[in-house]
Amino acid sequence: MPHVNASKNFVLPKDEAAVIPVDQVKVNSVTDFSIYINKDGQYDLFSAPGYKWHNHNLEQLVKDGHGALFYHTADSAKVDQYLKISQLPSIDPSLPPTQRVLQITDVGAELTKMLYDSPLTGASIAKGEEIAGHMVTCLSEDNTCVVALGKLANHHWYTYYHSARVASYAIAIAIEMGMTNKEQLEELAVGCLFHDIGKSKITLEILNKNGPLTNDEWGMIRRHPELGDEVVHESHLTSVSRDIILHHHERLDGAGYPHKLGAAEIIQEVRIASFADTFDALTTNRPYQPSRSRFEALDLIRHRFLEQLDKECYKMMVMILQRVAKNP
Repeated sequence: MPHVNASKNFVLPKDEAAVIPVDQVKVNSVTDFSIYINKDGQYDLFSAPGYKWHNHNLEQLVKDGHGALFYHTADSAKVDQYLKISQLPSIDPSLPPTQRVLQITDVGAELTKMLYDSPLTGASIAKGEEIAGHMVTCLSEDNTCVVALGKLANHHWYTYYHSARVASYAIAIAIEMGMTNKEQLEELAVGCLFHDIGKSKITLEILNKNGPLTNDEWGMIRRHPELGDEVVHESHLTSVSRDIILHHHERLDGAGYPHKLGAAEIIQEVRIASFADTFDALTTNRPYQPSRSRFEALDLIRHRFLEQLDKECYKMMVMILQRVAKNP
């Protein structure tokens, strides 16, 4: 048990305490706030911020009679965010991949919406990592299941669904390339899930504007990779995931942003994420452009963007879609 009982610094004054039922704390979740327990009428520190919960901890608390936990009222906003995240639907691993990928994308979109509404927390990152794990497992079983994402292509929540679809396409491409390392695939998935988090600092009026953007608005949009890097600066995201967030708009011909990197400076995971990002944008209805079919998008990429994007990614997506066409 992580319980700490040391000095008065680890005791919560009763008039500053609020309750969170123990059954609302979820296994594998992370609490970004201190948790206290009632011990002989005194609220003693049980766990510090950033604690990841395991089943045996929760079972022991219930066994010891702690049906209620406590937190400092100053942490109310963090607790509200945690509870919203913990209430997201669970992924059903028994569903076939074509159905499961839709469920994963739904949950990913809900999480992305929360990231636009609230600050990034350890709880939201942990949930993103959990979603990434489900995504890798699902697509490792059948990476052609990404064709089911077309059912979501015209969803009015484009801004929120986009990142989850990009992650799915990226993992499908990586698996087609022969990537099998689960940790590497999950780093890629997490980076894609959070790749547009910098847009949470941009108003939805700009993001969803129905018409051409002004130069100033485009300037703001082009800042989102750097804004995203600032958002995750203090997080425990890996360097690969952070590289995806900062560099997914870099291009192999050096014409990308924010740093105009050359091809040799762009790692494989970023190349995959960039292709998936472009592919999803071209196949989705957006305020300023109609959607294209997947093959129309690939044809456009081949004729206009292939010098900017990774050719191997293009080949892998073609192979995935051809395999589906042969075995509908």
